[in-house]
Amino acid sequence: MSKKRRTLSTSILLIGVLVVFNYFSAYSAKLTKSTNLSNESIGGVKIHESIDDRRFITQYDKRLTKEDNDEYDYYHWKGGLETASINSGKDEGSIMRVIITGTDKKDFDNPLHTAKGVKLGDTKEKVLSLYGNKYYKSHEQGADIIGYIDHKKKLTLEFWCIDSGQVAEIRFDDSSVN
Repeated sequence: MSKKRRTLSTSILLIGVLVVFNYFSAYSAKLTKSTNLSNESIGGVKIHESIDDRRFITQYDKRLTKEDNDEYDYYHWKGGLETASINSGKDEGSIMRVIITGTDKKDFDNPLHTAKGVKLGDTKEKVLSLYGNKYYKSHEQGADIIGYIDHKKKLTLEFWCIDSGQVAEIRFDDSSVN
C-alpha cells in the first residue's frame, strides 16, 4: 500500500471514530438506565412548578434579574436560585430548568441542595453514593458532568464537577430543555 493510501485510510478511520464517538456521547443520556427522579427538587423547587405559585414566591421572594431567551425566561432569584420557565402560551411560567451555582464571592456559597441533600462543594463520591451507578458522563465547559435521567418522567439531574472533584453546579431539567 502506498504512503498516500495509508494516510487516506488512516484519515478516514480517524474521522469515522470521531463521528461514532460524538454520536454516542450525544446520546449517552438516552442509553443510560433510568433513575427515579419523581421526588427530586432543588431548594424545594420541582420541575413544572409555576414561578407564579404562592409557595414559590413566598420562598424566593422576587426576581433579581431576567435573561431573555427565545424559548425560556431565565430568572435569578433571591437565595442563589436560577430558573428557566416557558415564556408564552398556556404553560407560561412553568419551570423547565433549575440551576444552583456559587456566588461571585465563593464557588460553593449557596445553601440550596437536592432532595437527597447534595449541595455545592460536595464530592463526586457523595453524589454516587446517594444517587447510584445508573448515570452518564459528559464533559462541557471544563466540567466533568455526572448525569441521571428519569426516562418515564422525562427529567435529568446533572452535577457539574470541577477538577478537584467537587460539585460546582447542579442542574435539574425537563429533558426537552437544550
